[in-house]
Amino acid sequence: MVLVYQLVMALSLLFIAFALMNGTLHILLFCIGYAIFSITWGLHYPTMDTLIMDAITPEVENYIYKIDYWLTNVAVAFGAFLGGILYTSNKSLLLLSAALIFFLVFLSLWKWIKPDNQPSLDTKRNHSFKAIFQSYGSVLSDKRYLVLTLAFSFIMMAELSTSSYVSVRLEETFDSIKLLSFHINGIKMFSILMIVNTLVVVTCTFIIVKYLSFLGDKRLLALGLLLYVIGYANIIYLNHVTLLIIFMIVATVGEIIYSPIFDEQKYTLTPEKKRGTYSSINSLGYNLSELLARLSIALGALLTPLSMALFVFIILSIGAVLMYASIYSQESRKQHAKTKIQ
Repeated sequence: MVLVYQLVMALSLLFIAFALMNGTLHILLFCIGYAIFSITWGLHYPTMDTLIMDAITPEVENYIYKIDYWLTNVAVAFGAFLGGILYTSNKSLLLLSAALIFFLVFLSLWKWIKPDNQPSLDTKRNHSFKAIFQSYGSVLSDKRYLVLTLAFSFIMMAELSTSSYVSVRLEETFDSIKLLSFHINGIKMFSILMIVNTLVVVTCTFIIVKYLSFLGDKRLLALGLLLYVIGYANIIYLNHVTLLIIFMIVATVGEIIYSPIFDEQKYTLTPEKKRGTYSSINSLGYNLSELLARLSIALGALLTPLSMALFVFIILSIGAVLMYASIYSQESRKQHAKTKIQ
């Protein structure tokens, strides 16, 4: 499934690139290619997530999610850099480069992924619609995991709101300044915040994790969530350059602390035989956070920046409390122990 999804995405990007080469008359072809890519990406994420979980062994569990967090951010930063250079001048070249990368990943997966064992008769029977609905029903009855997914949606809403509400607000309300020979307007200020976020992640992730590890995961999660909430709640309404940069650093440090712990705990709390189904439900949490982030633009037209900051602070606080409780509450630990026994 992973190989099929990866190949389809590579071909979709190739299709989109050729559609753009032929001008705006082929916008329908572009939309079709983009729709296929988006749907396949949604199917690919939980499948790849499951594959990673199946490959993890207990001795590398902690390390894997830290390096995964770091690599993901580096990849996003590099992709944004390439996009910024090539988007205006040559969109088709950008998409052809992406298609090539996806195809190289396909070849790598084909070479190094161990093939599945021949499915048994019982496994084939489990592909019925009834079995699929029963599988999702078991996840939906797991209140602990649903709370964790909802908490993730609330938490991610802040980061995604930065590229939606905050970018729009800075463009409209940020007073342009001149720093040395550089003219900084709202759009450039938003770009600076993204650069700060990336630089802190790339350079400080392992340093922060190393020097704060003495606190233990439980205290680290609480600290990370606290810094994350305070940082993004202030970014929502501030217009001062220095304060925006300071609180972006605070929010990013919080993300560096909490994100690997959350990923590791999510892996630990996922039943081994139901990883694919659980990952599919978790991917819906990301889609929900995107929806909340887009709704923040609509709310921003009705509320003042300070009111929006209060709204985001409340949402993030609820998400932080739910995440901490779903992972470390006594009831959650008992439920996890019961699941492990089953």
